[in-house]
Amino acid sequence: MAPTSTTWVLLKRMIFIEHDASETGGDSFIGGKNTRDAVLAYLRTLKPDACFANPPELSSLRILRPMKFTPGICGDVTSAYIASGDKNLVALFADPYRPGTNSQGGYLIYDASKNSLSTIPQPPCDYDREDVGLGAVVICLEEGAYVLVELTKVRDSEPTVAALYTWQSSTTEWVIKLASFPPELSFPNHFFRAGTCFPYRGSRLCWVDLFKGMMVCHLDALLQDGGRPEFCFIPLPEECPAFDRVQMSEQTYPLEAEEFRYIACIGGVIKFVTMDGYGERPGHEVTLTIWTLSQNLCSWKKDKVYHVRDIWKSESHISLGLPEVLPSFPVLSMDEEDVVYLFFTDLNVTEDGDTEFKGQCLIRVDMKHSKVSHHPKSADEMPSQLFSSEILASECTAYLQGVEDHQVRLFLARPRTMVMGNVPETPIYRWMDQYTTCSTAPFARRSPDGLTTTTNEPRPQHV
Repeated sequence: MAPTSTTWVLLKRMIFIEHDASETGGDSFIGGKNTRDAVLAYLRTLKPDACFANPPELSSLRILRPMKFTPGICGDVTSAYIASGDKNLVALFADPYRPGTNSQGGYLIYDASKNSLSTIPQPPCDYDREDVGLGAVVICLEEGAYVLVELTKVRDSEPTVAALYTWQSSTTEWVIKLASFPPELSFPNHFFRAGTCFPYRGSRLCWVDLFKGMMVCHLDALLQDGGRPEFCFIPLPEECPAFDRVQMSEQTYPLEAEEFRYIACIGGVIKFVTMDGYGERPGHEVTLTIWTLSQNLCSWKKDKVYHVRDIWKSESHISLGLPEVLPSFPVLSMDEEDVVYLFFTDLNVTEDGDTEFKGQCLIRVDMKHSKVSHHPKSADEMPSQLFSSEILASECTAYLQGVEDHQVRLFLARPRTMVMGNVPETPIYRWMDQYTTCSTAPFARRSPDGLTTTTNEPRPQHV
């Protein structure tokens, strides 16, 4: 089912629910007091059948139903879409449901450590809230527990008010809490659309609009009785312009920020990659740039820069006879430093002005060692949508059943980096990230000579 050496995979986000050929067909009748109950009963009959492969191969999380046909009352629930992931878990929307809508569906949680699929009903119907994009974050807790948090907003609220629905695996109900959007997203810059979301270091939840920046909320404020969640806003690096979708012209700029930007938490560090000049400058002037966000989420540091024209000049590109066309939809490797994967679509424009699809491939760019390789893909291998973000990098394969050593390998490859603070009047340094603000840890101070860090990798044993 899965290769024995992979610790991460490139997952296709769109998943069509298929009939399990090993089943004889089964009864397509699903009972329930109402449509919501019937859909939930149907979702509970589904089971996973993961097909994993090492990057640059693409992986898929197949979902199988025991009956030959989708029950009539659940006729709209024919697919699922990956929302987010954390460690061994992958959260999926059971289509067509999305946060802030009242469509059929709900949530599915895939657990790679158990090869299981669990079901979460959608939040109660509420016409007073609306969506803000892909707003569902799953986060792992201790002893196999998890939390799913759905971000929506109160309809017509000004200033904008967020409605956060939280589901804990230990409970059987959704809990709602309200919070004001950060002031940076107040009118007229209020149009925030989360294109991606992820947890950060087990304590914070991040929703990212790659045209604007990132909203961050502490998990404790959502789980504690009486807790009042608050958002902080993390802007993009200063060199990366922000855009307002309402004011953007479709003819002058990409409709999706994911076409040229990508962000993820990798090994406890938030990484951001952008194709500078995409849609604004000639292709040979476009560059790939990787940024790293500081542990305290206060500042960005520019890392590697790579020219797209060097992809075109590579032996791999030339040997395939590919045109000098911009790749798109970058994805950062989760276990190879400064490695980016991009999608390349080869199109031909006919004399009549029609566009013909010729082929597609995945490009691996090792920015650190200036190495480029192309990996052609068949139409069956590629996502169904050629011009949208349909791939999610996931570490779930590091936790597959029977391969516990992968977790050790992943830890050794990327030990956690921690910012240290000095205890006054002593030579002792302690981990500062456990404190949310300096005022809550007045005894800890940073080194005056610069940032002091440590890693929690295993230390060598001397005998």
